[in-house]
Amino acid sequence: MKRLWYFIHKELLLLGRDLHGLLLLFVMPAVFILIMTFALQNQYADEGQVKIDYFLLDQDDSPLSRELIESLAQIDNLHRLSTAMNEQALRAATAEDDSKFLMIINKNFEQQLLAGKSALRLEIAPGTKPVMVHLVNAQLQNILGQLSLKIQLQALLAMGDPGAVETLTQVDGKALVTVQSLYKGSSADKDSQERPSSVQQNVPGWLLFSMFFIAIPLSNTLISERSQGTLARLQSMNFPYYTILLGKLIPYFLINLLQVVGMLLIGVYLVPMLGGERLNLGNSFAGLAVISLSASFAAVAYALFIAQLARTTEQATILSGVCNIIMAALGGVMVPRFVMPPVMQDLSVFSPMAWGLDGFLDILLRNGGVNAVLHEAAALSIFGLGLLLLSAFLFSRPGKH
Repeated sequence: MKRLWYFIHKELLLLGRDLHGLLLLFVMPAVFILIMTFALQNQYADEGQVKIDYFLLDQDDSPLSRELIESLAQIDNLHRLSTAMNEQALRAATAEDDSKFLMIINKNFEQQLLAGKSALRLEIAPGTKPVMVHLVNAQLQNILGQLSLKIQLQALLAMGDPGAVETLTQVDGKALVTVQSLYKGSSADKDSQERPSSVQQNVPGWLLFSMFFIAIPLSNTLISERSQGTLARLQSMNFPYYTILLGKLIPYFLINLLQVVGMLLIGVYLVPMLGGERLNLGNSFAGLAVISLSASFAAVAYALFIAQLARTTEQATILSGVCNIIMAALGGVMVPRFVMPPVMQDLSVFSPMAWGLDGFLDILLRNGGVNAVLHEAAALSIFGLGLLLLSAFLFSRPGKH
């Protein structure tokens, strides 16, 4: 028993010396629980509490079209966004996922309803989930069907023949709504689907997750070299510290780029072979290259910074793992940002994974070009440059090695 106590005492001493790692073991699950609880709040809310944003354009401006607008306003889970934009601007904003839908009430609305033709257009944002499309489409078909029966009844009663009510016909609701996705696929691929597939939303997310996880091997090797005296010997041979850092940054930067190519090829070729939908790479390989380069640089600079903060490989593994999970949870990798409540969506802007994910989605999902990703690429580059400078400062301190 005495020997057993010595072993227990020894382990407690080791744990006491690694307070950072011990603290992270408790902080990580607590933070992750809080993030995931609030991020998935809408998924576990009552149906009436989930708000689906939409734009509406009334091209008919008739009493009947206004009645439709009032009926839509009474649906709890629909939320109309107020705007004075024209049709082109509304379509562009919806294509950028500023709203989930654009509803356009066609001209001659009443005549179209009586004829059983399309009286309303429902244009869908690229990032809208299919289940949400089916829900809203069903609600619209139900309302339009009721309005169609109402105006038929009014017309028959105006003729003064109550017996003619029996001739009322239920119009097919599907014919009254034209559904169109604002995602058009790649113009270079004539066979591309006209809606985004799950692979186009999942590949960039988990690609970024894996890119930032390069912090674990990079920091572990750097810390091992520090503890073994390798870095001290290199500096005694007059190797400048920035040369050592660049010697770490460049190869891991290239490895991240290989990750990008590999994950994209999996989405393009392997996923279809296994029965899934093919990844569409969009219309701009230049834009894809810009966001990939900036994300890779940010990930490697983050890894170097982790290596300077941590004292042991265990601390580096825990710290980088915890930070990666938190950034992924906030950034929309684990939970799509559009299902998060507004507060969590606002918090997600602090995650560099959110910047990278938005940049990739601008190319893969919204068919943007280089200009579309400049904002996200600049944010990632500034983030990476800031961490790289901090790493260089910490690395160059006397006695660091």
